[in-house]
Amino acid sequence: MSLQTIIDNATYLDIDIRKQSGSTLSRSGHYKTADRNVNVYSFKVGMHEGLTYSTNRGVIQDIYTTGATNESNISLNNNSNMNYLTAYQGDISGAELNNISVNGVFGAEIYIDQTSATGSGTLFKKGDFIQPKGNTDTYRYPYQVTSDVAFNSSSSNTTVSVHRPVLSQSGVALTSGGIKVGKDVRWHVKMLTLPEYSIVPHDRVAFSDDFTLIEVIT
Repeated sequence: MSLQTIIDNATYLDIDIRKQSGSTLSRSGHYKTADRNVNVYSFKVGMHEGLTYSTNRGVIQDIYTTGATNESNISLNNNSNMNYLTAYQGDISGAELNNISVNGVFGAEIYIDQTSATGSGTLFKKGDFIQPKGNTDTYRYPYQVTSDVAFNSSSSNTTVSVHRPVLSQSGVALTSGGIKVGKDVRWHVKMLTLPEYSIVPHDRVAFSDDFTLIEVIT
C-alpha cells in the first residue's frame, strides 16, 4: 500500500490543477499571457502522528523504496470516508454508466456514446471526475467536467468538455472503451517531497513534512 496508506490516513489534502502561464508586458502597456502546460495535477498530503510504527514497518519501507524516482498509482477514495472527494454527482446508476463508451476526443472534449445506457436527468455535473479506459483499459489520465451534460439515450456522439486538453498515450486509442467515473478514477504520480520519519513515544511514526506529489505525464 505504501503511499496509498498515507493518502488514506491524510489529515488534509491539497489538490492543485491551476494552469501555469507566462506573461509579458510591453512598453506600450499590452499585457499578454500564454499557457505553458496541460494542467498537471499536484497534491500535498498532510499526515498525522497516529500511525503505529510496529505494525507499519512494511509500509514505511515501501514508501522509501519507492522514493522520488518510482511511480505510484493512487486513488483518493481508497478510504470510504473520503469518497466525497471525487463522488459522482449525476443521476445515472453505476451499472448504466458501464454501458457508456468513448468514441473519440479532440482538444479538451471527449465524445461519448450513450445509446446503450438507460436513465434520465443529468449524466455529468460540472466538477465530476472522469477517466476514459481506452481500447486497452489502461488509459492513465483523469479529467474534470467543466459544464453539465444531460443524459440522452438517443445520442451516439455527446460532447463532454473537460478541464484540460485530452492527453495521448502510446499504445492506447480513445476511439473505443468505457469510462471510469467518480471514485474509480486514479492518478499516476511521483513524490516531489519525501519527508524524513521519526519514531516517537508510544510506538508512533512522525513525518518531518508533508508529502508532495505530482502527476506523471509520459
